[in-house]
Amino acid sequence: MKKTSGAFANSIDHESVIFCDMFDTLVHRTVHPNYVMRLWAKTMIRELGIGIDIDGLYFIRKEVELFLSEKYKVLHVEIPYEIIIKEIYNRLVCSNILDGVSFSKFSNYFEKADIDVEIKVQFLNNNTIAQLAALKKNGHKIYCVSDFYTSKNVLVSILKHHNILNLFDDVFVSSECKKSKHNGNLYTYLLDILDLEPTKVTMIGDNFKHDIANAEKRNIKTLYIPNKDVSKTKLKYSYGSDSYDYKHIINGVYKRCNTKQAPGNSDYILFYYNYTERLYFKLKQEGIKNIFFLSREGLYLKRLFDFYQNYFALEKEDLINSHYLKTSRQASMLVSLKSIDKEEFSFLRNKYPKLSPKGFLNNFDFEDQVTNEIITSLHLEDVQFNSIPDFLDSDVFKSLKESELFVKHYDKKRLEQNTYFDTYLKSFNVNFVEDGLHLADIGWGGTMQEKLYDYFNGSVKVFGYYLGVREVYTITENTKRFGLNYSVYPFASYSDHILRGNIELNEQLLSAPHGSTVSYDLSLPTFSKEFHQEDEKRIYDDYISKIQDFMFEEFQIIIKQLDEICYSNEIVQDQMTNYALRIGIFASKKNISEMIKISEGFYSNVGDFSKGLTIDTDRSKKDILVSVKAFILTPEKLFRYLLRLKPYLFTKQKFILLALFPSYIIYWYMKFNIWVRKTFLIKRFYLKYTYFNFRH
Repeated sequence: MKKTSGAFANSIDHESVIFCDMFDTLVHRTVHPNYVMRLWAKTMIRELGIGIDIDGLYFIRKEVELFLSEKYKVLHVEIPYEIIIKEIYNRLVCSNILDGVSFSKFSNYFEKADIDVEIKVQFLNNNTIAQLAALKKNGHKIYCVSDFYTSKNVLVSILKHHNILNLFDDVFVSSECKKSKHNGNLYTYLLDILDLEPTKVTMIGDNFKHDIANAEKRNIKTLYIPNKDVSKTKLKYSYGSDSYDYKHIINGVYKRCNTKQAPGNSDYILFYYNYTERLYFKLKQEGIKNIFFLSREGLYLKRLFDFYQNYFALEKEDLINSHYLKTSRQASMLVSLKSIDKEEFSFLRNKYPKLSPKGFLNNFDFEDQVTNEIITSLHLEDVQFNSIPDFLDSDVFKSLKESELFVKHYDKKRLEQNTYFDTYLKSFNVNFVEDGLHLADIGWGGTMQEKLYDYFNGSVKVFGYYLGVREVYTITENTKRFGLNYSVYPFASYSDHILRGNIELNEQLLSAPHGSTVSYDLSLPTFSKEFHQEDEKRIYDDYISKIQDFMFEEFQIIIKQLDEICYSNEIVQDQMTNYALRIGIFASKKNISEMIKISEGFYSNVGDFSKGLTIDTDRSKKDILVSVKAFILTPEKLFRYLLRLKPYLFTKQKFILLALFPSYIIYWYMKFNIWVRKTFLIKRFYLKYTYFNFRH
């Protein structure tokens, strides 16, 4: 046996054939070998939408290896790869964990997942590679010989990725040879099929027993490369905590997004990353092939989603088709309107009960001339701008319903818009009747979802997959909606209250470079007639575009960092909730100032067509400063009002009070409050289903 950690090419007999080990000889891993299999489980769960946690699938694979090893009386690395895959598939199917996935697809993904995770956690031993290249140049035959639980194809794919496959005359894997270096019978097998004299073979490896001792028992020369430094590092990788590692990365996001160089409020990217990850899994789980991102917030979310799935997708043929659907509350209302005697205008009634005659008519995108004719015909010139409480129950609205002129233009508009929208939808080439319409958006309630369901007259399922759901609307089996980060369905938990604290800011951070869809016009290239309010456009150009570009760069960093960590939904929800607490309570003057600036671009594209956001100081005082008892008992329910105090003090230039704002006291009290409640006041089963409730 020769032992080396440096150059060895010149020390090997010129006639010798080389056997070379793979792992920790040619390549090293950045994680412990067992963790590689957990990353495989994470990949399979994500790509196939398997309803099981990472450790559950990991232990199934380990148990299958043990079971088959005992069944066939062989080592686990000697079991044929396809037998392992079949056994795992059968167990998942028979346990109702996997449904609707063929074995051929499962097998294909299984192998691709093994390749994918191995490649992502490996780096080359450049010294060994250089020495092998020199030996190859000198005419030596070199064979890669590995005890590995996957197929030869996996190993070949890895070597191709590293651009070193050309070093080897062939590759031998224990699982395909059904022999291993562990007991030495792989050497006997190779000497026989390659017709080699053992004294003319040199085995190179890092494992003293398997690569050196067992080879020498067959009279094979050996070269020992111990790689002690890497072995110590590997030992280190066997320790640690998924929760700690995840938290460490999230802290990094927070720090990078709160430097002087970072645009204000860019720390919200964590919420969008988690939404994207959960949306992808949900769509895979449900077998959905077409997802429609609603304008305008959906444009940026689509950008994140497309990058995410292209980064992770194992099969390009299975990519989810992402579409951008230009619509709005106004446009979706227009295409779903019924005849005037049946239309209830429920959205306007609930959201904008106080309207002026002119404001009401503006919702229908009439020509100015038409609007003025209607107002004149009803003698409403003097009151056209006057807001009327409960407008839809007023005498003015009654007169509009009885106006032949209004009804004429109303019917013309709704029928025209319905036809135009039908043409627009057909341009996507999606069978909505069979597939349904699946929407992605920031959400809140689901107004557009309900209007689109009305447009289809209930013949098409319309499901919504939202950043969050904060309002209880009428939901049916055909109009399901999912708040992927938080939801009030089936009820709001502690986490839900915290995460919906400042939802209006999301609407600004996710705004688009184009205007809101007012109505549909077939003469336009995108079928969408749009209006871009001046302040909206200015704020996007001056602030939002820079924030979005920075967040996209951060998104790419998060993907790469989290790719090598196995974390659960509970870990994500826990850390995201605490993250929301931190960025809300400890909001800096810079973030508050920029939040106020970008809020100037807030424009309501339906109803009263108001612009800008105002801080509801009266409600804040009532719910936070006065309701001390409520805050002491359940502070999370007042969190969204609490977040308005700092901006309120800032706008009123009460900087001394702002400086004295008890951020740390509030933060730690809220942490203490929920700790007490979950430790002493909430029964175990109640905590499990309500505290950090992640909903699919």
